[in-house]
Amino acid sequence: MAVKDATGWILLGLCMVLPQGSGAAVYRWVDEHGRVQFGDRPPAREEVERIELRTPPPAPESNPDLTREQRREVQQKMLDAYRDEREQRQQRREQRAEEQARRKRACIEARDRLRLYRSTSALYELDDDGNRRYLSDERYEAALAQAREEVSRLCGSRD
Repeated sequence: MAVKDATGWILLGLCMVLPQGSGAAVYRWVDEHGRVQFGDRPPAREEVERIELRTPPPAPESNPDLTREQRREVQQKMLDAYRDEREQRQQRREQRAEEQARRKRACIEARDRLRLYRSTSALYELDDDGNRRYLSDERYEAALAQAREEVSRLCGSRD
């Protein structure tokens, strides 16, 4: 029982000593195991995102000078702000999903192109009249190297 009392007093003391929402920075990063981490100091070797902490407006009930209508307005503004924030997060998630799908498609196309280049004995280009002009061995090897580089760039791996 004495330990619980002491812990409570320590927490109360810390709350009084520590600054209240002094604009401290919070950082977000993904560690080497793929887990999302948060902290007040960014690690030196990780790519970090600084998160701005916003202090919420005071609750309408905490200000007795507001009329009922003013409290409703404040509550509605808070609800609107939360809704807008949720919508923005959803839009960012959708944009990230679209970007990932686009990258995946580009990767598949690059791998297919490389597979095609490897499986054929000759490549050709079309001239202005629509006639086939076959590539020399050197140009074939250059096209194959370019296809490998594209797979590496788009897929993050070598095929």
